[in-house]
Amino acid sequence: MTQTDSAIGGLKAAILDMDGLAIDTEATYVAAWRGAAAELGFELDESFCQSLFGCHADAVRNKIGEYAGHRLDLDHFDAIAAQIWHRHVDTHGIALMPGLAALLGFFREKNMPYALATNSEARFAGICLERSGTASLFPLVVTRDQVAQGKPAPDLYLEAARRLGLAPCHCLALEDSEAGIEAAARAGTYAVLVNGRQPGTPRALSFARTQVRSLNEIPALLQVDGEAYPSTATLI
Repeated sequence: MTQTDSAIGGLKAAILDMDGLAIDTEATYVAAWRGAAAELGFELDESFCQSLFGCHADAVRNKIGEYAGHRLDLDHFDAIAAQIWHRHVDTHGIALMPGLAALLGFFREKNMPYALATNSEARFAGICLERSGTASLFPLVVTRDQVAQGKPAPDLYLEAARRLGLAPCHCLALEDSEAGIEAAARAGTYAVLVNGRQPGTPRALSFARTQVRSLNEIPALLQVDGEAYPSTATLI
């Protein structure tokens, strides 16, 4: 824990991002983007790839197009990247982020409902959850194609809170990207930035209520006198 050492109360449910927060999809995306770029004769550096994390597919496509310039056939790039990505996850799967399994176990033990809110569309999110072995662990998943606007707009978090039957202010939101933490904050959740891989940007930190280095720190953040705040939410 880096910004606060005191427990927080009044939170009755949790909403988690997927990419780079719950499961390590971002490493698989980088492999696909850089592999496709190499096949087409240009390079995407690591820092540029990291700037794409948390963005919806359309925004990723636009940014890569701007980066590469008019010489790039985006449809061809997307097709190559998709092939590389599917081969990669079929062969290697998708790893869980450190602390996820223990955190979900903690939520279940404390009867604290939780949901996933992802900028990925439902079909793609389903593949990611299946390849990571987590499809059965998330009883409620809200995806980009189920709301009007993706992150950094607040729609995904507002919809997740609605389905949990709670006001957003009673929901803990866990995010690792600037776009995600902005969405969580704008929705009115208790937005926590989980940024163990790289320091949070000043803008990301401006939206975060607190920050931690990994999901392993979340149970201690929620506990007071050894007990989590009780939940009265029901999944709807």
